[in-house]
Amino acid sequence: MSPALRYDGATVGYERAVVRDATLEVAPGEVVGLIGPNGAGKTTLVRAVTGEARLLAGSVSVAGRAADSYRRTELARLVGVLPQAVPATFAFTARQFVEMGRHARLSRFGGLGAADRAVVERCMALTDTGGLAHEPVDTLSGGDVQRLTLAQALAQEPSVLLLDEPTSHLDLNHRLQVLDVVREMADEGMAVLAVFHDLDMAARYSDRLAVVSDGAVGVAATPEEILTATMLSDVFGVRAVIGADPVTGAVQVMPVVRMRERRAPRGIRVALVSGSGSGAAVMRRLAIAGFEVEAGALARGDTDAAVAESLDVAFVPLVPYGAMTSSDTAAVDAAVGRADVVVVCATPFGPANIGNLSAVARSSAPVVLVGEPRPEDDFTQGDAARLWAALKAGGAATCTDPRGIDRCVEEAVRR
Repeated sequence: MSPALRYDGATVGYERAVVRDATLEVAPGEVVGLIGPNGAGKTTLVRAVTGEARLLAGSVSVAGRAADSYRRTELARLVGVLPQAVPATFAFTARQFVEMGRHARLSRFGGLGAADRAVVERCMALTDTGGLAHEPVDTLSGGDVQRLTLAQALAQEPSVLLLDEPTSHLDLNHRLQVLDVVREMADEGMAVLAVFHDLDMAARYSDRLAVVSDGAVGVAATPEEILTATMLSDVFGVRAVIGADPVTGAVQVMPVVRMRERRAPRGIRVALVSGSGSGAAVMRRLAIAGFEVEAGALARGDTDAAVAESLDVAFVPLVPYGAMTSSDTAAVDAAVGRADVVVVCATPFGPANIGNLSAVARSSAPVVLVGEPRPEDDFTQGDAARLWAALKAGGAATCTDPRGIDRCVEEAVRR
């Protein structure tokens, strides 16, 4: 199938080039999302299709023909646009505003016919703006105008739809509704190129994603292939856990820390015992505060293990639901032995991870206990409770709020 929109070695910009040598195709029936940091050139790429940004080299084609060879009205029949900025409005009614999308379809002196009005009504229904039909546009909220602008673009009945942050002014309900409409239009054969800043929404609604960064456009691929921890670190400067939305199955990005957030190393080693997500917030705060963190034994797939991997925190990997081996126990003992402070989070303990707590009991390093374990989370016939009580009796400090863990660790070092 021939692409509905194609960039072929396109260099685009204004007085100077913003994006160079971009090659990208959007086929009928698919949504391609552009992601990348602010100022990377995503909007410029979109504007180059309609001539709002300059094509400095290469080509941009719509339906197999150079975009800049179309007359304005010809291009408007093929390409609809929802811009990033809400357009300036005048005292038109909402219906009149959407009807403007039909102008490219009318003869020079022709008025709207019954078929045109039917298209307008359908587009307003799709965007949930029918109830605004008689309202003056200049009295409406930015979100309402954004939905009306989408309705206007759809009223053109384009084969290509360009969206630049299509949900920036919308509440959650209308954000989902607008993107559901866009997805429906694509499923009916429209080609959609959309700029996203919300990576979860990009993954949920796009067939392919392309990263725009450092003046270039990467190869478009599936969200699973593009949204990786390495890409997020390299492009956005963010360490993140990559998972799956439990409802839709789409890729989900869970940011952990901005790399610039991390303070200079303090030269203090912290061994962290946790699991089942109990140590995620603690690990993050310790890493930001500049402590050198090493975790105990964690099962692959555990939330704390995923956070540790995102922060480059070493841990002893366990097979899920498997017991610690003698070598695992020795590795945890070594980690605890290297630590200046040991932090233990209240977590479910069972035969698989009780060795972490036993290693702490054998250590001579100061201990900080975070939280209080629940009896129902002890699957060791009371061994975990006895070890926890022994650590308390031995002078372990307590930290009731994980947000203060850095202060608790500093105090433990000074004791």
